[in-house]
Amino acid sequence: MTATYDELHEAWKREFHNPELQPLRPGLFKDLSSYIKRLRESQKNLDAKSLKAIVLEEEMLRLEQLLTQFLDRRLEKLWLQTGLVQSTSLEYTEKLTHQAISGILRDYDKMKQDLLQGQEPSHSKPKNGEFVLIRFVKDVPSIIGVDLKAHGPFHKEDVAKLPQENSDSLVRRGAAVEITASNRDNE
Repeated sequence: MTATYDELHEAWKREFHNPELQPLRPGLFKDLSSYIKRLRESQKNLDAKSLKAIVLEEEMLRLEQLLTQFLDRRLEKLWLQTGLVQSTSLEYTEKLTHQAISGILRDYDKMKQDLLQGQEPSHSKPKNGEFVLIRFVKDVPSIIGVDLKAHGPFHKEDVAKLPQENSDSLVRRGAAVEITASNRDNE
């Protein structure tokens, strides 16, 4: 076990003994991903039946379990802080907000998987290529985008550039159509 493992264990204990999200040392996730990557590389070079390989495998399993519990606990706290409850009886705007939060949850799960694979977490903020131009075909109230910004309200025929996930959702629901290069040329 290393200082990185010990630091994760201490952070895990703080997270489970306190109701609020606990502050983390900047760079902890980067250090954890490097540590996991080193462990995985060390495992590759060993005979699977050697004592060192067995010890490394046990350490890896404990680390994965601890990291998963830690990240899941933090996610649970993040979810509870949103004040939203998952329900099928949500209003349209609540469903859009819930959908945005669901996108954030998927990004968080991707971060967890990256860390468990020994990779530095990829950034989840939308990049320029991840925004889509859409035209609204009916009125839509304000929404909270996956970028955590308020967008709207929108009226029929309004045009907006929104994050890909929000645009896709609005198009699927029949509230908007995507404006592509071919659409622009025809207008």
